[in-house]
Amino acid sequence: MATVQADFQDGKRVVFTARGRSWVNVREVLDDGPIGFSSPELLLIALGNCALGNLVNHQLLEDVDVKSCRATLESEYAANPRRLGTIKIIIDLEVDAPDLAVRRATLERVADSCPVGNTLRLQPQMEVELRLKSATKV
Repeated sequence: MATVQADFQDGKRVVFTARGRSWVNVREVLDDGPIGFSSPELLLIALGNCALGNLVNHQLLEDVDVKSCRATLESEYAANPRRLGTIKIIIDLEVDAPDLAVRRATLERVADSCPVGNTLRLQPQMEVELRLKSATKV
């Protein structure tokens, strides 16, 4: 189980805390564009992190010298409701193991079966509870 706390502060940043560690994402737009990451970008970051972690930690790569492993994630919006309609992950994997070429499809399935990807594919049960408090006394 994972627990993350997201705290919106000063009308322009979100402080994420998990396992005693914090990270700040600034939600502010300057003349040259936004600072920080958008919500769709954060989703793609989580998916890329999960897919690469699943891949490089797989037993087929256990004794392989991984020279580089990079994912590029692309998405497009869909409407009604507004959401990411398509996500494409392109993984560039460079290894010192020519014999792995015959296992490419297996490695692709491994990267494709990470928990975040599975969650996006299989609708999770989601519940939102709002605890509303008034800042002023009546």
